[in-house]
Amino acid sequence: MARGILRTAVSRACLVLVLSIAAHAYGDPGKDLFDKQCSGCHTVGGGDSGGPDLKGVTDRRSEEWLESIIIHPDTMAATDPARKELIKKYGYEMPTLGISHDDAIKIITWLKGGGGGAAQAGAPPADEHPEVVVTPALVAKGKALFTGQKPLANGGAPCIACHRISTPGITGGNLAVSNLSASYQKMGEKGMRGALKALKFPTMKKIYENRPLTDDEVTSLIALYKDAALTKSTPSASFFPAYGAGTFVVFLVGLTLYKRRTR
Repeated sequence: MARGILRTAVSRACLVLVLSIAAHAYGDPGKDLFDKQCSGCHTVGGGDSGGPDLKGVTDRRSEEWLESIIIHPDTMAATDPARKELIKKYGYEMPTLGISHDDAIKIITWLKGGGGGAAQAGAPPADEHPEVVVTPALVAKGKALFTGQKPLANGGAPCIACHRISTPGITGGNLAVSNLSASYQKMGEKGMRGALKALKFPTMKKIYENRPLTDDEVTSLIALYKDAALTKSTPSASFFPAYGAGTFVVFLVGLTLYKRRTR
């Protein structure tokens, strides 16, 4: 058994060495994979976004742990304290992206070789967006996009098909567990922007493949979520079922009293 573990460690080290040499000779496949699969939620030196900033991650986490979280985060040990802390902080579990073992090693090698090595003090934030200023016009546009009253530019499905939001006048679907105003409170503006730009969650990935949201649409939706999170409105979806149940009870009581009076 010890010999097998040693063989695995040697094979991994050889693969990392070969990839490092290839990166210098032919460009870096790890960076290409990171840009394609990870950059929607993660930065390297630009601060937290939809997920944590990965600058210095190879100094904080073991290679085996990184492989596990990249390849199969859904089946990673539920008791893992670091994984539980990340889910608590960002409000959702990292989606399974179908990244192979070899591709995961390429990403880790790039992070280790410079992309995400030891954190550098004073590194400038990457891809910074100005904070969204909530205005009635922007919130109205966000509502129109959320409900489908205004179609998304690239033909994606409106958010209301799957999601709820705590704002008056919008009920929303129940396919997704997350309430987007609550998600905004957990993730913050930068995290929500990263999630909306990436759309990497399994169901969303299929629906929005080749149908990304525009920057203007992302900003409008963020304004809606931000406004809902700040006002902490009562979801209309929960109001109407309660109202209906109350009305039904009153109807039954009235019917009973009427029958007794008739008798």
